[in-house]
Amino acid sequence: MKKLLLTFTMIFVMSCAGVHAAVVTVDYNGETVVSQRTVERSMIVNCEATGKHDIAVKPLDDVLRSVDGRVEIPLQNVYLNNTHEDVYLRYNDYSELFTGLEMGGIPHQFTAKIRDYGMVPAGIYNLNLEFQATDVSLGNQIATSVFNLQLIVPVKQSITLPARVAQITVSAEDSLKKSKKIANENSPMVNINSNCDWILYINTNNFEKQQGKLYVRTIGASPDVRERLQERVLIEPGREIILAKGKAPCDNQYVSVEYSVENEAGGFMKAGNFGNKVKYVLRE
Repeated sequence: MKKLLLTFTMIFVMSCAGVHAAVVTVDYNGETVVSQRTVERSMIVNCEATGKHDIAVKPLDDVLRSVDGRVEIPLQNVYLNNTHEDVYLRYNDYSELFTGLEMGGIPHQFTAKIRDYGMVPAGIYNLNLEFQATDVSLGNQIATSVFNLQLIVPVKQSITLPARVAQITVSAEDSLKKSKKIANENSPMVNINSNCDWILYINTNNFEKQQGKLYVRTIGASPDVRERLQERVLIEPGREIILAKGKAPCDNQYVSVEYSVENEAGGFMKAGNFGNKVKYVLRE
């Protein structure tokens, strides 16, 4: 997914009797920052005029909506933090963002954020906000303007592997049997986190010739995992084998993997300890 950096500037034209025209600007102060449970984007408000002003904000949309229309985040999960507290947003109703804000060309920071929603799918989200500026000394509204708040959520994916490696124990009796399947004693459980649709592979570029034929399949998964490999597939060097697929958001879901070995036809497995390497890969 290509990262898009789109910047919008909001301008208030402030004019009233006895006061020179001035400009209030609201702008972004960095890119969207995504953690496991929150999405945030730092912003600033600035003004050339001196004196104190109240700044209020009113959402003109009833949800924060993704550009593709697939995701709608309720306003109850969207906040503006004025560095002291979270300001709750109510559709078509003003909330005080700053009270008695000293202007005079000094930028003031606040943060737009999504909270208490869970994992936010990757994408671009928009919310139209109307800002209102009021001169504290005069007590009257001097400017309003509409600003398009945009949160750009990049792709974030991670996998966690078990501490123990998959282990297959072949008994002396089994080592002499033809087409005898011996599975691993402990099936590795791969934990997956992804804010976009995902595919889990194993990569066998570092796989080497070994005793017997090694196979892989999945034997279990979280309910939200939509596809998984259920038939055994032979592991050979230089391949990518799809283990499972799922949709966003994927929050700590799992796939259980089984490895098994079969004796080569007409041969037997030598005694000893043998290891091999496969690599787990998570992609969009």
